[in-house]
Amino acid sequence: MNRILSLIIVSFLAVTGMLAENATPVQDTTAVDSAALKAPVIPLWKQKLYYGYNFDIYYHHDSQEGKKENGWSIRVIPELGWRVSERFYMGMRFGGSYADTYATYSVVGDNGVASTETMRVQTGSWEVVPYGRYRLKTMFDGKVGIWIETHLYAGMEFPHLRDNSGKGTDYYDLKHSITYGAQVSPVITYQFNRRTTVQLFFSILSLGYSGTTRCYSDHKEYTNDVIIFSGKFSNLIANQFTPGLYGIKFGVIKNFK
Repeated sequence: MNRILSLIIVSFLAVTGMLAENATPVQDTTAVDSAALKAPVIPLWKQKLYYGYNFDIYYHHDSQEGKKENGWSIRVIPELGWRVSERFYMGMRFGGSYADTYATYSVVGDNGVASTETMRVQTGSWEVVPYGRYRLKTMFDGKVGIWIETHLYAGMEFPHLRDNSGKGTDYYDLKHSITYGAQVSPVITYQFNRRTTVQLFFSILSLGYSGTTRCYSDHKEYTNDVIIFSGKFSNLIANQFTPGLYGIKFGVIKNFK
């Protein structure tokens, strides 16, 4: 009897020992909870808010009967935006530009003698551009995005006529011009890394409407135009030639997180 009891006890101890060896060790939940508490919590504004800067520089040439024009301009526009969703962004651009243009006119006097007159116009401007952007498609594992953007804009231009001595005067008594309008154009983006995205604005393919109020010393003039493919319809008829990067604007947007 004692021998049977001893065998039962030994068997019980052996079985419990095997179970203990195969049992899953108990995790230290204190260490896990501590690591979770130390993980950084990204605020909502860092997840949604972004900033950026856009710029373009180009040289243009316009040749018409009795007139030749050459010039260049530079434009710098910072921006601030909010990701409403993965596909829809809203934001605001604001900034200014500078343009320097030389125009040569052919003038025929009363005596029938032809002469040329050269004029230099320097123009400074500022603008505000609220916009909304919707992503149509992504390619190359989400690196490239194709967007359609609609924006409004309003701004002011201040042209000055420079003579040979460098003195600046009002451009034909024009104090300033007020510009405003709306535009729809495609945008292509490339995600360079986690924080930086490069964007190209193809305003050369844009459609929209623009208006201008020219404020002179004693009166105002109003004009408006339909924008088709980055130029006024009348300019397309005039067959203006603009080489370089005109109609394509570059930009970069960056995440805060």
